[in-house]
Amino acid sequence: MFPLIRLALQVVLKTNFLGNKDSCKKFLLNLLALVKPLAVQTKTTLDDKIVQHLEYILKTDAFFDWFYKLISDQFATNEIIFEEVNESEVTAIVQTAEPLPEAISPILIISLVTQIISLINAIKKAKLE
Repeated sequence: MFPLIRLALQVVLKTNFLGNKDSCKKFLLNLLALVKPLAVQTKTTLDDKIVQHLEYILKTDAFFDWFYKLISDQFATNEIIFEEVNESEVTAIVQTAEPLPEAISPILIISLVTQIISLINAIKKAKLE
């Protein structure tokens, strides 16, 4: 499964360099633009809310800077650095960033980023085995 994901990512990322913050942001915004119509087509609102939160993270500079550093730190080593997001970091960003829209929940942001970190760690574990 992971080799297939890796191959797909290599094809998709060919025009982007994830080591560059701006290129990474552009890639993620393009990816989100492809996912958003699919989320709208489903009958549940959960995926719409997740897309809305991801879009907020990507479009808010303070959140994206924090998110990019967090993810790049995870990829910088084969070791598992941490398993979850520090809530106080998200709270600090919420207090200093542009006003949080009513539909955006810091708790969901913490949960989403924690899940992304868990996926990265799962890939690391599979690679080491």
